[in-house]
This record gives sequence, structure tokens and C-alpha cells, in this order.
Amino acid sequence: MHPTGILAVLAALVSYSAVAAFAEPAGVPTTDVQKTCRAASGAMVQLMGGSSPEHDLEICLSAEQRAREQLVKDWATYLSGDRAQCVRTTVYLPSYVEWLTCLEMERDVRKMKIDQPNPNAATTLPFVRPGTLW
Repeated sequence: MHPTGILAVLAALVSYSAVAAFAEPAGVPTTDVQKTCRAASGAMVQLMGGSSPEHDLEICLSAEQRAREQLVKDWATYLSGDRAQCVRTTVYLPSYVEWLTCLEMERDVRKMKIDQPNPNAATTLPFVRPGTLW
């Protein structure tokens, strides 16, 4: 192969690798929900009382597992922009529940805007005479 051809192939491989390095991950990122749930359960017991950190930890871990399963199931249906905005592994205490809630809200708000294109349109209520009972 000619040296120019080899350089072209190498350049293509390097540029492909650079693009692949910045590409969005193929699936739901993983996070340490043990850490998140321990912090959350300790805070809840301090704020609310009446429960135990172990019980709250168990509830939190169960909710995180269910949220992760739902994320995995629906991951491909979420827009990449929503995933980039909602799924941040280094912000606050990362949580599958938080990510799922954010993604669902983004999806639902977008759907509402489509179903109701003019949210500023005036809504007219029926006239009711003062003092009139149903």
C-alpha cells in the first residue's frame, strides 16, 4: 500500500476513535446507589424521625432498583438531549429515581406542548350569578 494511503487510513481511524470517545454511552450509566441511599436515609431519619436508617436504606435501594430497571427498559425512547440534561453522574447524589423522573417530565412536557400548542390561550369559565347554588 502506498504511504499516502496508509496515512489516510490512520487518519480515518484516529478521527473515528476521537468521535467514539465523545459519543453518548450505549446504555444507562451506573452509579453507586448504596452511597446515595445511605446519605438520603440518614438525612430522612434526622429530618423526619420515627424510622430507622436501615429501613429507609432498604426502601431507597428498592426504589433505585425499580427506577434503574425502568430506565434500562425505556432508555432508547428518551431523546439524547434529555438524557444529557437529566443523567448527570457527578451532580448532587446521583440517583436512578431522579434521572427517571427528569426524563419522564421532559417527555411529558414535550407531549403537552404538542397536544396543547397554545398554552397562553385564554380559558373561559362558565358564568355563575352571585349567590346561585348548583
